[in-house]
Amino acid sequence: MFVRDELKALRGDDREARTHRVAMEEALEDCRREPRLAAVLEELLRYGEGGDFAHCPALVALFEHTGAARDLLRPLIGRLTALHRAYPLAQLAFRHRSQAGAHVLQIAARGHATLSLVLQDQDAGAEHIIATFADADQREVVLTGKANACLFEIVAEERDRVILNSVRTELQSGARMKCTGPRQSRLIKPSHDSLLTLRLARTAGRPRPTRRIDVRSGRIVHRASGNAADSRAELAMLLLGRMGRDDALPVLATRTRTGDAQLRWQALRQCLALDAATGLPLLERIAKDHADPLCQAARALLAQLQRERPSLLSEPG
Repeated sequence: MFVRDELKALRGDDREARTHRVAMEEALEDCRREPRLAAVLEELLRYGEGGDFAHCPALVALFEHTGAARDLLRPLIGRLTALHRAYPLAQLAFRHRSQAGAHVLQIAARGHATLSLVLQDQDAGAEHIIATFADADQREVVLTGKANACLFEIVAEERDRVILNSVRTELQSGARMKCTGPRQSRLIKPSHDSLLTLRLARTAGRPRPTRRIDVRSGRIVHRASGNAADSRAELAMLLLGRMGRDDALPVLATRTRTGDAQLRWQALRQCLALDAATGLPLLERIAKDHADPLCQAARALLAQLQRERPSLLSEPG
């Protein structure tokens, strides 16, 4: 593996890295004290704590007038871009994530609200048939670029499928989009190289599960908790199962009985994986309880096990 001399130097002496970090943090704080951005951040907190968007004039201006968004962001981006040219190995000052076709830079987060720059390009491929329905209100304004967009709304749903209503539209600079709650979503396909938007999102205080839906068939291909704490708990249970930690069985068994359905199901899966003698009675109990929201899923899993692993069901407990 080739390691550049600059990285070797940082590994041996982190004083330069600390200098870079302090310079980035100070520049960011200076930008946040700028009156226009400070007003936006103050209102972002009010909105993130449940305030009415209409009563946040600085936020309203950002999403009603493209020029206002550009004027707000230009000094911030210019200052930080200059610093990254001076310190190319400095860490990015914002939370960020990238995946095929989408790159998100979070400018600020207050309460349940976030303000982000979102760059979407044509590298999304077949993923564009999957739409994400999250329990959040989202507003976006196009800063630059052109794209074709499809807005979706769930009009009816069954256990594993939904019926979608869709509206197609073309986006260009100044265009605005809005999705409200867990029944609305959108897919964007840039018609040129990329599309840059400013996004304001606010998650619900107690969000319902996020669902990913194949828009061609209406099939729900994935469910996940809309709550970050629940997601961490779900990952922890998955890790315990992968590690073979059968000493966690009493805790996992308890988690199957009450609480969020998604978490209960994950706990049940790990009980079954770690010890069928513990997991099967729990599965059978849920399958017999018609008032349990997991009843149908449990009955389907029992039927699958009867077809594919009949010996497992016949093993003595």
